[in-house]
Amino acid sequence: MGRQTVLLNLSVGRTAPGFKGARTPTRAHFRIMGHFSSPLLLGPPASEKLLALVTHLFSEEEAELVQHLQPLHPRKATKIAVLSGRTLEQTTRCLDFLSLKKRVILSYGDPRRYTLLPIVPGTFEMALMTPVISDRNAWHKEFARLFEELWDEGYIVEYTKKIVPGIRYLPVFQVGSSLSSAWPSEKLEEILAPYADFAVGNCQCRLAMRLIDKGCGKPLENCVVMGPNAVKFIERGLMRRSDAAEVLALKREAEGFGCVSWINNDIGGVPRGNSSCSCCGCCCHAMRSISQFNAPGMLSIPHFRPLIETERCVSCGRCAPACPMGALSFADGVLSFEKTRCIGCGLCSLSCPTGALSMGEVPNAPSHASSLRKIFFDLVPGYLSNAFRVWMKRQVRSSGPNGGQDNMSD
Repeated sequence: MGRQTVLLNLSVGRTAPGFKGARTPTRAHFRIMGHFSSPLLLGPPASEKLLALVTHLFSEEEAELVQHLQPLHPRKATKIAVLSGRTLEQTTRCLDFLSLKKRVILSYGDPRRYTLLPIVPGTFEMALMTPVISDRNAWHKEFARLFEELWDEGYIVEYTKKIVPGIRYLPVFQVGSSLSSAWPSEKLEEILAPYADFAVGNCQCRLAMRLIDKGCGKPLENCVVMGPNAVKFIERGLMRRSDAAEVLALKREAEGFGCVSWINNDIGGVPRGNSSCSCCGCCCHAMRSISQFNAPGMLSIPHFRPLIETERCVSCGRCAPACPMGALSFADGVLSFEKTRCIGCGLCSLSCPTGALSMGEVPNAPSHASSLRKIFFDLVPGYLSNAFRVWMKRQVRSSGPNGGQDNMSD
């Protein structure tokens, strides 16, 4: 099975010191739920499940401080101390624990500022990110369970419309090495080459599923950050130092288990760095946005898709289970292909024993390279449009006949 020990699920110890939630929600927890549900943080509507997650995230004492962190409004500890009536020392100690140890809020700068992250992407990834899975505890297990319940509500679909996709999937090595294309940076070796700093950690999606005893057994350690941010992740204890050779080896091993790697679309060139993980269709939330909710907006259109030579197909059925997205299916011996689910990984073509499937270039596919300025002006209108549309829908719903039942309050 390779260099990693692959376990289906994980055993966790008792909760570590400081890792606790509240027994029952307080007024502060209700206020924090309101912050997390904001469309500006890509939030779900207020609900019992969201409240349960917030109550687990923050103890009563922590919630008294965190309630003063509003969406997109970073604050210094001095301000939070005044608003909460705590001493500056108490406030700083608690906020630093939440951001640097528990990792359920974000802190940055000097003097340090604190702010809320979206639940996903943001809080989910930071809370579970670690280079050592043995340090996960009972608090993380319950966090993963509560998050998955909230994710299954499908609220994220509302935010996948009118957006510029942030990530793209690469053809797996055996396929990508044989593709002849004018597209730049479709091969992982080319993407890694300009960088000197690499950090490696564990996939948060697969870790979450293993914590709740739904693990798929595929390798965990293949989440990568490259470039300047790699050093920051290492210094904060989120990942361990690595190099290009090991990163390639980890990615190849993951592909051997049927995983496929994504890369961020260019955000201003090599100096800004990049990141990547190797995903499986059963655990990865980016993939599940399509396979679970039929919302392809988060992922870029691939540069390659399978070409089907029907005369060569013998209906062996191997390609359908090989596809992590469920883009291929058989009915009455006929192979069907749903292109909106295809991410261009090429696993289907590798599984085909007769050569009926091969990878071909997608005509008129958009380029992934872009300037930082262009990406900013592409992203912001879509983000604001989605946030406003979700806000309006909630306003209409709350003013309807059952409006009082649709919104929770303290």
